Amino acid sequence: MNTTLGCGGNDPEVDAVAAALAAEYAAAVADVAAAEARAMAVLARAQAVGVERIEAIPRTASREADLPLRALAAELGAHARQPDRSVQRRMDDAHTVVTRFAATWEALAAGRVSVGHVRAIVEHGVKLTDPDIRAAFEGEALERAASTTPGRLGPQLARLVEQVQPTTFAQRHQAAREGRGVWVRDVADGMTELLLRGPAVPVHGIHALISQIAREVLNDGHTNTGAMDAADSRTMDQVRADVLTEIALTHRIDVESGEGLGDGHGGLASIRATVNVTVPALALAGVTDDPAELVGRTPIDLDTARLLAVTAPGWERVLADPITGGVLAVDRYTRTADLTRHLRVRDPHCRFPGCRMPTHRCDIDHGHDYALGGQTHHRNLAALCRRHHTVKGETPWRVRHHPGGVIEWTSPGGVSYTDTPPPVTVGFVPDLDDVPF
Repeated sequence: MNTTLGCGGNDPEVDAVAAALAAEYAAAVADVAAAEARAMAVLARAQAVGVERIEAIPRTASREADLPLRALAAELGAHARQPDRSVQRRMDDAHTVVTRFAATWEALAAGRVSVGHVRAIVEHGVKLTDPDIRAAFEGEALERAASTTPGRLGPQLARLVEQVQPTTFAQRHQAAREGRGVWVRDVADGMTELLLRGPAVPVHGIHALISQIAREVLNDGHTNTGAMDAADSRTMDQVRADVLTEIALTHRIDVESGEGLGDGHGGLASIRATVNVTVPALALAGVTDDPAELVGRTPIDLDTARLLAVTAPGWERVLADPITGGVLAVDRYTRTADLTRHLRVRDPHCRFPGCRMPTHRCDIDHGHDYALGGQTHHRNLAALCRRHHTVKGETPWRVRHHPGGVIEWTSPGGVSYTDTPPPVTVGFVPDLDDVPF
């Protein structure tokens, strides 16, 4: 039987195939997770054996105290045809998961979470030294992992850790700042990596700045027909690297204006990228020590947030539900449309489940098509990246908006996926009048 589908067509046989493929893929992913858990258990046992052998060696017997671990890693690596250095690192990581995050390892073995989820949970959970606090964190983290992707889970866990930490964020950040620095690491084929560790805002600002310049460079390399000029066929990452190298070696920040290197505050004054910073109102006033947040990324120290507050051209106040953290209202003291402000705060990224494309690079789409009577209202609008905007408009995927900004996606196979706006605290978001969205 020949069936012709138009854009957005819906054929029951095709839908059934899609549903079957989705179920088969989910089962395969669960099998992979279980296999990863088995490998992790072996690596954890190898780490334990290596540590036992190290402890059995007299302290004066050898300058190379970790030789038993190296030997084991070499054995495992040779048998599996993997680099032994990588195996040794994985042994240590696996031992941490199995011994300190047993519930997470069990969830991986059961196929309920992926390795990406495990990495996110361990990355944030290792900061908690109290076993009881860490166990409570792990339980909550696993509940959240069941309904989101690793990319979205990480920022949620960063906030969760702050809620259960016995010391304040300001205290830990001050200590962590002492570890800032720049390192060089040589890799293969004449290449070298330059590693920078520093406070979150200026480092993200550096990345946003070189990305902006790189986009301008690549856009200039296109002809009017959209074809890439043969003189510049570099990728975005390659241009970022070239831009950063030029900035560091020539002391030029803006290739057009020739502006200088900053004002002594780590480049904070030069950051004008599309970055949302949420600051608890009482913390901004000095009443509490709650950390601010680089939205969707990581907590930041209040001193940096206050400096950004002073230099920001305008602010939006975000009122959130005290229970769910969802956006209730947005008011402000400067211009731009209320609806745009509301959506900018509610949707920090594309609203397709799992997608993290930043809002300023998304389209604002009507759930119910405007041409078919859909209203231009926050209950019918959402940020969608171009890829998922096309999926919604040109395939049988269906979208339904629910109260509170919740969006239900239904696949061609009839499976529903719910995307809920990330919770926010009562905070302030800087005015970004130059952003298209």
